[in-house]
Amino acid sequence: MNGTRPPSAIRLRGHTLLCLQGFRGEGYSPGFTDNLTAIHRSLAENPDHSVELVEEPDAVCGACPHRAPAGCTLNGKGSEAGMQMQDRHVLKRLGLAAGSVVRWRDVLDRIRASIKGSDLPAICGQCRWLPLGYCKEGIDRLRS
Repeated sequence: MNGTRPPSAIRLRGHTLLCLQGFRGEGYSPGFTDNLTAIHRSLAENPDHSVELVEEPDAVCGACPHRAPAGCTLNGKGSEAGMQMQDRHVLKRLGLAAGSVVRWRDVLDRIRASIKGSDLPAICGQCRWLPLGYCKEGIDRLRS
């Protein structure tokens, strides 16, 4: 599925597609965690759910305490540009483009075929969640 965004499509950044694989109910604030939990549950329960792929703040960022009008401030000035670069990298690895609308199950198939947990340090750089190993474990579990 590719084209006009259905009203129920969830907007997700490229890098968020990988973050969702390792989500374990932790986050930057209770509101952020509650929001991400709801998104994670919705996608897990309905793999045919549509997602719109973006390289800008998404449905997860909407509840993030590090979101500013100009985008992400998690790592200070330049954070949003870094996040966008990471989004582009992930989407390219998955053979997807910003603006595309795809089913969640198709995203999972592409992650399974294109990314291993051991690839994450090169993709995720200095992400504060990377050392916890959650995303690596989630992606490796998806591939098994």
